[in-house]
Amino acid sequence: MITRRFLMAATSAVAAPNLARANSFPNGPIRILVPFGPGSATDQAARNVADGLNRTFGVPVVVENKPGANGAIAADLAAKSKPDGQTIFVCSNTAAASNVALMKSLPYDPLRDFDPVTIIGKAPVFMMVNPKIEASTAQEFVALAKRQPGKINFGSGSSSTRISGELLKTKAGIDMVHVPYKSTPLALQDTMSGHVQMCFTDPVTGLPQVKAGTVRCLGVGNRGRYKLTPDIPTLIEQGIPDFELMTWTGVLFPRGMPQPVFNTLRDAIVKTITEPGYVERQAVGGSEIAPTTPEEMRQIQVAEIQLYRDMMKVAGIEPE
Repeated sequence: MITRRFLMAATSAVAAPNLARANSFPNGPIRILVPFGPGSATDQAARNVADGLNRTFGVPVVVENKPGANGAIAADLAAKSKPDGQTIFVCSNTAAASNVALMKSLPYDPLRDFDPVTIIGKAPVFMMVNPKIEASTAQEFVALAKRQPGKINFGSGSSSTRISGELLKTKAGIDMVHVPYKSTPLALQDTMSGHVQMCFTDPVTGLPQVKAGTVRCLGVGNRGRYKLTPDIPTLIEQGIPDFELMTWTGVLFPRGMPQPVFNTLRDAIVKTITEPGYVERQAVGGSEIAPTTPEEMRQIQVAEIQLYRDMMKVAGIEPE
């Protein structure tokens, strides 16, 4: 007969190795997967997180850039990784949410295959044009595009920047050609060189180039003036109705991480992103630090999936 004492002993025998593994974290290098290329806002955030985790745990923390398929390549790899804390996913809202609305078939599910950890930072989109474009305001750009239907190209390197361009087309009543890129920095580079005439970016990627004079910023996709760039007019105040779109960066863990490891790793990440030096670096780039609880991040993911579905209907875009 199986006794109560036997059951308790058996349960302890099973639990002990799991607890030991959790308490030994980390037991080797930590890998941070990033769905976009070097220089992107997501990449820069990941490298700052990597530096903080290295200082906290004293182990190598390696950032691996896996761009392509709107972030789905890196997301799929992260979703299939062992949930032991040695692999984490630092991503944008593209891979964490909006891909569900934008793509017909995904090799991963951002809600089912991952546990939310925290939002790192957020910022509105910024409209960038090649400096040779004869437009110094959004109104002038719209007028130019109306005179040249189908002749102006816009680049995008994420769901947010793709939807931004499509919404501009719909709300301003203009015809532009979409050119996709693997990451926003690549779209920005081709805007700077003139291969495409316009793109939307996050501030971390775009604003340094505005200061350098290699691109011109025509407006920000925020309801009111963005507090970190109060001198840049909104697209709404320039006659583009209801043009408001945020980008954000966050952290996801492969589903099923032991709770002690989850808590230890999340605490280290939140500590890193709320350190004064990190906050100041992000603010200089135009990104607000916005740490959340896992529950709050999940609510944001769910809400954004619906938001993008609604925006795609407005823009007349079918899932690809």
